[in-house]
Amino acid sequence: MPTPNENKILKILKDADGESSSRKIASKMGFDSGYIRVILNDMGRHDIIDVFNNGKVRIAYKGWVLLGEKPEKHQQQSQSGMKRYLEDRAQWKTF
Repeated sequence: MPTPNENKILKILKDADGESSSRKIASKMGFDSGYIRVILNDMGRHDIIDVFNNGKVRIAYKGWVLLGEKPEKHQQQSQSGMKRYLEDRAQWKTF
């Protein structure tokens, strides 16, 4: 069962179409970004969200279930990880 702060984070991510950055979440919640990263990493360890090194987070399958959503429409994204990776990679900016 998620904590109240974890529920708030999931709702913020849901409002942002399932994906956001840790800084945006911290500013919306009014907490320090370091504290939010600790919560996000813990949620990542429990597979509620996917945490990326660049600071982005995305709701995982288990997170959609906790929100009461039907994860079938979101499951396609998580199951096609390589496709999602290639789509994200196409948007990366190189030096």
